[in-house]
Amino acid sequence: MTATAMLEALEPVLRGLSANIEHRTPVHLSAMIRGGGEAQRMQLFADVQSGSGENKLELVLLSREAMGSRAPHTRQVFELLLELVERNVPEMEPCFRSDRDGPLPSPL
Repeated sequence: MTATAMLEALEPVLRGLSANIEHRTPVHLSAMIRGGGEAQRMQLFADVQSGSGENKLELVLLSREAMGSRAPHTRQVFELLLELVERNVPEMEPCFRSDRDGPLPSPL
């Protein structure tokens, strides 16, 4: 899948998150997700990484929510993000890496 097609495939995901695109290039976009007040505003970055002859889409969700309570609002948005990608872009198989939490959380 081309970089342009990968980012275009995210349109229903962005709508489902009520995210507003703030910046877009042929291989990158950033979008703001609002809800739950300023402290729970989140930013979603999508970058297409090319290598080994195949493109990979990297999604990063950033939050200001305090981690002391395991960031329940951020986790809820993250789980919705995964659900929306699975439902709307089934040809993209998600993999997950977190320096803190390890592999893809389960069950979702």
